[in-house]
Amino acid sequence: MKQFRDILVYAESDDQTCLEQVVAVATTHGAAITVCEVVEPAPEMQDNRGVVERVSKLRWSRAFQRLRRICDLFANHTVIDYSVFTGVPFVTITEQVVQQDFDLVVHISEPVQMATGIGLNATGMHLMRKCPCTVWALHPERESHSSDVVLALDRELASGTRAAEAFAMTLADAALGLAQTRDGNVHVLHAWRPFGAELLDDPELELTDSECQVYRRQQQADSEQWFKRMVQRIESIADDPVRVKAHLVEGMAVPTVAMLVEQTAAGMLVLGTVGTSANPGVLIGATTESILAGGNVPVLALKPPGFVSPLMLARQA
Repeated sequence: MKQFRDILVYAESDDQTCLEQVVAVATTHGAAITVCEVVEPAPEMQDNRGVVERVSKLRWSRAFQRLRRICDLFANHTVIDYSVFTGVPFVTITEQVVQQDFDLVVHISEPVQMATGIGLNATGMHLMRKCPCTVWALHPERESHSSDVVLALDRELASGTRAAEAFAMTLADAALGLAQTRDGNVHVLHAWRPFGAELLDDPELELTDSECQVYRRQQQADSEQWFKRMVQRIESIADDPVRVKAHLVEGMAVPTVAMLVEQTAAGMLVLGTVGTSANPGVLIGATTESILAGGNVPVLALKPPGFVSPLMLARQA
């Protein structure tokens, strides 16, 4: 199981249930916890009466008081450090991850209502895209849920690489660890579609019904073979293989993930946030963003090895 050492919590909400989950994971991993607040920097403007300075001091004071209250909630269970920073939240948090080598960022916030469902707010989406370490998005519970975890795996049929499958196993390891902490099952999901599914009935393709059926069966068999191998590998590293549930579904990834999360009432979704056509085993960026925007389940999102934050790349340019 992937071990976390240093956890940075950005708690926009003080929800105790969410905080208890973080403490439980930290206790299991023997990890340190730092809770932070990010306050808006004072504007550079003329201020003869010093109002800007007084507002800034009060903001800092209130931020420290709030963080102390959060730490006091768990004083009998663990020691939690706290810090107040100035800046744009997702930029500041990413900088802290780089500077202090945090390996897990937890973002606790009220989600925003989207047309397709309840999604992450702007800070949450930025962290998913740009923070270089694993990001765990939590929000106050809105519906009852189980202790189960859904692990979403994607695959490019044309290009399998060892690095990609190794990352898929890293995702699986994280999902298994979370499920063990929660005493739940891991539902391994792969949504497959025949390549060019939207064109198979197009007259210009000039496919007979027989040719189309053979093609679909070949594509399905290939997906089944890959998925069976991945599930067997996941079962081999599970403490209890019976808790690994396999779901191979024909369909689009976004609605398929949403459907399984709803059917299992899963309390967690694990996925990869960055992928390319040469990097199967990871949900591609656009697919991930659609899932995050439309889902109302907490998400643990991992970055593949070698990922460099675009914020850091911009600063090096």
